[in-house]
Amino acid sequence: MTVPVAIVGGGPAGLTVAYLLQRAGVPYVLLEREAEVGAQPRAGAVEYRTVELLRREGIADEVVPFSAQNHECEFRTADDSVVLDYGRLAGGRPHYIHPQHRLVRELHAALDPAYVRCGHTVERVFPTTNGVTLRVTGPDGSPTDMECDVVVGCEGSHSPVAAAMSGLSIMEQRYDVRWLATIAAAAPLEPRTIYAAHPRGFAGQMRRDPTHTRYYLEVPASDTAELWPVDRIRGELATRLGVGDRLGGVPFDEVGFLDLRVRMVSPMQQGRLFLAGDAAHLITPAGGKGMNLAIQDAVELAHGLIERFTGGDPSRLDGYSATRLPLIWRTQAFSNWFLRVILARGGEEFETGLRGAGSARCATIRCWPAGSRTPTPAPTRRSRAR
Repeated sequence: MTVPVAIVGGGPAGLTVAYLLQRAGVPYVLLEREAEVGAQPRAGAVEYRTVELLRREGIADEVVPFSAQNHECEFRTADDSVVLDYGRLAGGRPHYIHPQHRLVRELHAALDPAYVRCGHTVERVFPTTNGVTLRVTGPDGSPTDMECDVVVGCEGSHSPVAAAMSGLSIMEQRYDVRWLATIAAAAPLEPRTIYAAHPRGFAGQMRRDPTHTRYYLEVPASDTAELWPVDRIRGELATRLGVGDRLGGVPFDEVGFLDLRVRMVSPMQQGRLFLAGDAAHLITPAGGKGMNLAIQDAVELAHGLIERFTGGDPSRLDGYSATRLPLIWRTQAFSNWFLRVILARGGEEFETGLRGAGSARCATIRCWPAGSRTPTPAPTRRSRAR
């Protein structure tokens, strides 16, 4: 079988590329190693910039209905808190709460099933003079070869597409802590995102839906699930968030761990091979930027592919990596700064002072919305009894 574009990986990046190619009439095949897409529940904060981008592409509203808005976040320390109305600071543009696995299922449902192959694993990628050969293992375990003109790798950090690219610059950084992630079967404690920088470690509340809330706890990188029974999770969240007994009796499940890891691959393309999303870059969960970057990669890459295959103009596709990398680095810088503000890093006195300074800085923010000559009010700051 020969196809113009093979997309490896059925996450947000791969599915977005597939949808845009399908709409433009560019033949493709999407290969996903899992038996079904969107099987794993994941968090999902979607920036207004991403939603506006998807709206321009005919995806937001028509395919993915973004509805649950989040306008505020709260930064808590042991002594006080700052409520930041970032929606107002951005001119009335909120973020949206849309879990990643739901977005993936909605995009998948909009694709022609004839071009989507779940349960297919790409084992090897062989660039050739006139194209690319993929060694693919199907659900029955038998390998077959697929000939492609272009291959897009969207399958995460262990990408066989990236492995076939020679001379890449790969930069990695790991932190000595990780985040325990869990889901509470209850409404959020407050109708906003909460980041708590406590001396015992970071804790966070992320809205998910009216009856479920995602919580995070900073823990040592060596910790395992056995060390964190539900009662301990509940107690640490109560202490670090400063919520007393408001979590008493709330059921928790789906306990997992998120490693705080940064990875950048440069360039994001080589010959007929292209990378998008986690295959090209990993970012810490601080700030909820991962899915947003993946979608933004996908839109730019899809348009480059469309211009090449429908109009014969390769210039946008040739400049894909140069276009995306500066924007990704800027987002990495933000996430790195944000992580340093909220992590305890062992509770040292100096680091505690730095976190307090970060909170104080948030309290002085002013912003002129578009078209206004008057700054919006500063965030609300109040002392907390913790």
